[in-house]
Amino acid sequence: MTTDRIKLLIVDDEDSIRHLLRLTFSEEYDIVEAGDGEEAFDVALREQPNLIVSDIMMPRLDGYGLYRKLKSRTETASIPFVFLSAKKDIDERVVGLEMGADDYITKPFSVKELKAKVNSILKKAGDLRLRGSFEGLLGDVDLVEVVQLIEMGRKTGMLVLQGKKDIGRIYFVEGEPRFAEVGPWKGIEAFYSLLAWKEGRFWLDPSSFKAEENLGRTKGQELLMEGVRLIDEMNEASRQLPPASVTLSPSEDQVPTQEDMAQVCRAFEGGTTVEGAVKRTSLPPFRFIPQVAKAMSSGYLRAGSADDGEAGLRSLHRLMDELRKL
Repeated sequence: MTTDRIKLLIVDDEDSIRHLLRLTFSEEYDIVEAGDGEEAFDVALREQPNLIVSDIMMPRLDGYGLYRKLKSRTETASIPFVFLSAKKDIDERVVGLEMGADDYITKPFSVKELKAKVNSILKKAGDLRLRGSFEGLLGDVDLVEVVQLIEMGRKTGMLVLQGKKDIGRIYFVEGEPRFAEVGPWKGIEAFYSLLAWKEGRFWLDPSSFKAEENLGRTKGQELLMEGVRLIDEMNEASRQLPPASVTLSPSEDQVPTQEDMAQVCRAFEGGTTVEGAVKRTSLPPFRFIPQVAKAMSSGYLRAGSADDGEAGLRSLHRLMDELRKL
């Protein structure tokens, strides 16, 4: 069949599930089907679908085995993959996502939710094909999505990010991040710091790169999950701080005994704003901001008066925007 429409491969040993999914997606997409993993592997090689939705528990070859076989072949490695399973165990979900699957949906499922997730994944995959050279603006696409697209395409090369003040770099080998640096930070600290960027240009340079790997062998999805958690923690902490123009200084009554908290307080010696302290500390913002909020709630830092020239002109959200542009 010759068509320009997007093609979905549905894999499930239950006829009723395949029928339901065919009814759900056939108006928008062309559907091909398979009743087990072995059949699905052959269909995928022949049909080259744009996305695969697969059950896990199937005869001959289960969903996990199918995923591994497809990812081992160059011609099918970049096809987006969604697990659809009756297994609700959180460990099973983690296994699927850590393998690199684009999503894991449990039965019984909401047809509306499934359609939304499939459409979102296909849009990302379409963006990947359109960009080709992987370049654009972080204001248009989140860095988390860029990293996921590189992983999906198993690309090798240096992702260069040009911010307002700094240039960051993340090197990938077949879609997995192996090296990161930005400003004074390298490795995981650099990778997580870059995830907070919301503005700047990015492009993927396919040239080879020789340097000692500093991200270890941690899977990209694991790095992303932890990074997103830390950035969310930073954003939540920022909402607990005073306006950016307010000066903070170490308390004379409460002196921290922990070295990490003492280090945070030293960044405010003599009195300065959070922005000023960020420039003094060696800690990246995603680690420093939560520590500042903790220091204030513990009484180790006290708020002074606002700078008259800036009072009311900047909010803490403005400060966070500036940090993301570094």
